[in-house]
Amino acid sequence: MSEFKQPDEKEFEQVKQLVEDFWLDNENMKSEQFRVLTDNEKVIAFGRLKKHSDAIELCTLGVVSDLRGKGYGRAMVKNLLNKASRDIYVVTVIPNFFAKLGFIFAEIYPDSLQKKVELCTTHYHVGEPYQVMKWEKK
Repeated sequence: MSEFKQPDEKEFEQVKQLVEDFWLDNENMKSEQFRVLTDNEKVIAFGRLKKHSDAIELCTLGVVSDLRGKGYGRAMVKNLLNKASRDIYVVTVIPNFFAKLGFIFAEIYPDSLQKKVELCTTHYHVGEPYQVMKWEKK
């Protein structure tokens, strides 16, 4: 099992395929935004911090299906939050997962996150409502 790291070119190709398979936000993806966890040269977990003009968003988070529920997603979020220089927002349909990691529901949030909610609602309709949550940098 590898340490969390920025993906190399081959790993980033795997991330792009997983993002497509999992139907996640693929807008303006750059490898330097991502952290990955690999096992035997296969990406098993990934996530990114996406900088907007008015906020930083944790997004495009995934764990390969057969390894879910083993703590890799939680570890990935913690790793990304450790890199954070300021508060982080997330648009999610799994608020309970993020609440356990210190995120709170955001009643007021930056315009970029409103645009993300609109994008998700129109392009990534999954049946559950999208929620905006915020993690405050201490």
